[in-house]
Amino acid sequence: MKRNNLSYWLCCILLIGAAAIFTHCKKSSVSGNAAAANQETTTQPRSVTSFVHPGVLNTAANLDLIRNQVNSGDASRTASYQKVIDFITNNPMPTQFYSTVYVGSNGHTSPSKSQIRKDAILAYALALRFAKTGDTQWSDKCKFILNGWASTFQNYAPIDASDNPHQSDLEASWTTPSFVAAAEIIRYYQPGGVSANWAASEITTFTNYLNNVKDNYINHTFGGYGYNYNNNWNVSAGYAKMAVGVFLNSANVFNDGENQLNITMPAMILSDGTMPEECDRNDCVHYQYSLTGFTFAAEIAAMQGDNSLYTALSNRISSGYDFMYRSFFQNISCDYCSTSSAVYPGLEVAYHHYGTSNMNALRTVNGNATPVYAPADNTFAGFTTYTHYNVGGGNTTPPPSNNPPIGTVISLKGFNGKYVSGENGTQAMTCTRTTAGDWEHFTVLDAGAGKIYLRSMGKYVSSENGTQAITCNRTTPGDWEKFTWGVNADGTVTLQGFNGKFVSSENGTQAMTCTRATASGWESFGLNQ
Repeated sequence: MKRNNLSYWLCCILLIGAAAIFTHCKKSSVSGNAAAANQETTTQPRSVTSFVHPGVLNTAANLDLIRNQVNSGDASRTASYQKVIDFITNNPMPTQFYSTVYVGSNGHTSPSKSQIRKDAILAYALALRFAKTGDTQWSDKCKFILNGWASTFQNYAPIDASDNPHQSDLEASWTTPSFVAAAEIIRYYQPGGVSANWAASEITTFTNYLNNVKDNYINHTFGGYGYNYNNNWNVSAGYAKMAVGVFLNSANVFNDGENQLNITMPAMILSDGTMPEECDRNDCVHYQYSLTGFTFAAEIAAMQGDNSLYTALSNRISSGYDFMYRSFFQNISCDYCSTSSAVYPGLEVAYHHYGTSNMNALRTVNGNATPVYAPADNTFAGFTTYTHYNVGGGNTTPPPSNNPPIGTVISLKGFNGKYVSGENGTQAMTCTRTTAGDWEHFTVLDAGAGKIYLRSMGKYVSSENGTQAITCNRTTPGDWEKFTWGVNADGTVTLQGFNGKFVSSENGTQAMTCTRATASGWESFGLNQ
């Protein structure tokens, strides 16, 4: 009996000792490695393979919403829209463009550097004004800027030997997304059915410009070029690549940018929200560059169906704004901010998503909703109070409507997971594309009496009245080009032709038809997925 008791107590002692050793090791592994404190579970990004357009900061649905509000006299939306008008009024159109943009670091500037920064924001403001008014004088001015820089620009270069030789990479990362945000609106959004008529050749020239700045400058900030600052440079580059990826319809470019941000985020925003960049840089600006870049990138990703950046590392972006709140209200060890400091426009977009009390307090410092302006240094697209405050009740897009999205550009995904293609009007339409490019995007136009037209590459979709496979080759629309838009309970849509029959994807096994008396899976389409 004593032998059994002795064995029992020996086992207890061994178990207690093992537990103590395990606990000690666990504590040591956390406290002994600061980086480990930030290794929380990361929300895996959705691999984006196709794109919603416009898809850089503004969706068509959000542009519809704010346009209707300001045109209906909504006081707060009108006041914030006035900031768009003010920027256009106070920044005249350019009279020349530069083939070489000379850039300097630490405030060192040049006429070409100042102009390209200003023009990027001005193009975006003009695009927003076109989106609100449907007046092509504003889209024409926007195109003038986009086309001017795209056709003239050749390279960036340091002003002199005193400048950081890599400053060109950062400048490209700052200006490019604002140009792209403008270009997405001009290319894809049609307020009231009005097209900006951006010529295909001009879009090609702008695409070449984007590839130039991406390949020769923005990509350099991802390491492998002898430097890796692991600060706002990397964040700005990741955000820029995601914006460029949307315009290029390039999953590789987009996902590369998002991957870079996932790598950078744990070091930029620690698990308690601390952003070392404020103390390292001794200012209230550069860490806000990082917050704005992360936020704008998260918003772009969310528009494409990927919410992972917003939720990454237990909502780490939101924690960064909590740190910003503590800094502005003088509650951290290295206070370089105060309630009179400039607030960068990422805040309004973050508030639109998270809606925290700390973010709201930052929005109203000194009694003002601050981020309605473009930033004074023209580094990031502004006017976010106009574009994002109280849009969709904190969601990235407003809830779906049963009404057809008149004036917007859409893609349609069939039951087989493939995209509907207009085939550029050269053959009958199919539902076989794995990604959505220009041929797979359709502008929804008002056909009157509750009907719609669908237009792609300048031609109209025709049901052919059910007598043959449907086409997209009509230069002018008639009755056979009219469709009734329907919305199913699951959010998918149906299209009913003039003959009363439904359009079918035929599950991608043959050309599409308009012959079905009832709508089921093959006759239902995902919208902008």
